[in-house]
Amino acid sequence: MMKQVLIAAALVASASAFAPASRPFVSKTALSAEWEKEWKETNFEGDLEKLKKEAEERLDNKINELMSNIENVGASGN
Repeated sequence: MMKQVLIAAALVASASAFAPASRPFVSKTALSAEWEKEWKETNFEGDLEKLKKEAEERLDNKINELMSNIENVGASGN
């Protein structure tokens, strides 16, 4: 029984070596306030719509280009 208690205590002691050390009270409000000053709202939805529209235009242009190449070369496989 005593051996099991000593093994359990050794396991607890070794596990505590890997536990993060407790830090004294540090105020993070200054860092938060500074970070919030630099924060700016971004309209992600608007940016995504703009990118989507540009991609669709490029795709349409590429499709038109490929279709004109097919018409010029011909669609015959003989």
